[in-house]
Amino acid sequence: MIRLTLTARPPFRLSLDGITPDRVAGLEAAKLARRPLAAGNRSGVLGDWFRVEAGGEAPDRLVIAGGDERLDDIGAGMAGGELIVEGDVGADAGAAMTGGMVRIAGSAGHGAARTMRGGELHIAGDAGDQLGGALPGEGAGMSEGIVIVGGSAGSGAGDRMRRGLIVVADAAGPFCAARMLAGTVIVGGAVGAQPGLAMRRGSLVALAAAPPPSPGFADCGIVDLAVLRLIGRFLAGRGLAALAGRIGPLRRRVGDLARGGKGEMLTLA
Repeated sequence: MIRLTLTARPPFRLSLDGITPDRVAGLEAAKLARRPLAAGNRSGVLGDWFRVEAGGEAPDRLVIAGGDERLDDIGAGMAGGELIVEGDVGADAGAAMTGGMVRIAGSAGHGAARTMRGGELHIAGDAGDQLGGALPGEGAGMSEGIVIVGGSAGSGAGDRMRRGLIVVADAAGPFCAARMLAGTVIVGGAVGAQPGLAMRRGSLVALAAAPPPSPGFADCGIVDLAVLRLIGRFLAGRGLAALAGRIGPLRRRVGDLARGGKGEMLTLA
């Protein structure tokens, strides 16, 4: 196992791009401490900001102690192993990851799981805007994987999402599942304005107060789909039994018809 302990709060943003279990497994502590680290608009090494310890069991596990909202790109591009953060993280946590498990004990900033292509990202606290969204100029966001947020999410969760599953236990901001291409977004709390705007396919499941229906969605009545029971079992197995207990017959709306979309919004009846 490798353990990185933040020794001081950085006065600027630090990018931990490339510091993932699959890339640093087996390295000695002294060598890892000399690993390049982007610090604001200057460069440095990992040892400038972290105490590095390596050895023992679980060589594919990386623990970051003393997380901070200025630590960006944690788990970005990760392909395997387990990464545990004992605190908050900054922007782009788990961005473009293809495998493995990232567990964040605190909250995450803007762009968590953007363009994610596999693996699992668990955020115990809140997530910022563009959870599972697309990078600027790209046509698709998250295309595979599982994201579970224990708190709330900002605006644009699932924007341009192509595949995969996002679960937000609490509220989600405006434009949730906007421009969605496929995949599933489940929200346990209130959903902000314009959910599913320009949605093409995919599912948005809202299990609290129903969001105001967007003009481009047609009401299809109450449904009791078998897939909802499968989702309930999945949520219960991930420690979200209270959320799973709210799944039952739901009102289904299809859209966004203004874009020829065939997505669906499922809300409490």
